[in-house]
Amino acid sequence: MRPLRIDWPEIHRAASAVRLAMPRTPIGGRLGERLGSGTGSSLEFQDYRQYSMGDDLRHVDWSAYARSEVLTVRLYREEVAPRIDLVLDVSRSMSVTEQKARAYDELCALLACACASAEADSRVITAAATGSSPLEIPEHVERFLRYESKFCVLEEPQVPLRRRSVRVVLSDFLFPHDPDVLLGRLARDGASLAVIQFTLRDEAEPSVLGGCRMLDVEGNGEMDVVIDEAAVRDYRERFGRLRLGLVRACRRAGASFTHVVAGAPLREIIRTLTAAAVLESS
Repeated sequence: MRPLRIDWPEIHRAASAVRLAMPRTPIGGRLGERLGSGTGSSLEFQDYRQYSMGDDLRHVDWSAYARSEVLTVRLYREEVAPRIDLVLDVSRSMSVTEQKARAYDELCALLACACASAEADSRVITAAATGSSPLEIPEHVERFLRYESKFCVLEEPQVPLRRRSVRVVLSDFLFPHDPDVLLGRLARDGASLAVIQFTLRDEAEPSVLGGCRMLDVEGNGEMDVVIDEAAVRDYRERFGRLRLGLVRACRRAGASFTHVVAGAPLREIIRTLTAAAVLESS
């Protein structure tokens, strides 16, 4: 098991001025801080209806009763706390090098802090079989960053997302998939969806290496290949099509897309995620 090397004091300092961005439209959920689409106990007036036995007498409009002799009650917008589903790819692909694993640890820790700052019901999803797990404090995200799975949770038929949740999905997306089908599943019945593709620079823009032996960290296979200029050009074109497919699918699903490169400074990553409306000032 690889030891984690998250500098939590540095992560907390970097994340101190931001939180996870919340949708500007009403979202459903349990009683809390955000305005919902139902009626409840917040102070924002919504409508009237006729009084029914058992209604809270504090909501009776006595001035209306004096005019009409009909008991009516005021209805108010429901206050709800948002649900956040943080979907993490913890397959072996995310730890193919120590640099990638360390940088991914930091990104997950940063987003865990941003979730905590949003004061929401935050949960982490890494596998369909285990469902979602509470993220009570940011440091709890370390429990999930083990990179022992051969498959990403996104490759499973069902991802255990909660209805009307704010969804943040992290992966390198370097597995066979149809972007429209995948993003359609992830966006369905959600309040919002942010997709973050995380890769090494060499995974996005490889260099000419000549003859080398490639190891499949998920399948444990090996292959001798020649990475010449033609192979690099073909790979870059394929990676470009993959990213373009994700961008277009996100646009059609009403989701945001961001590409984060391992090794970028935390401040730069925060600026990138803020520009993409994944984070906002707290």
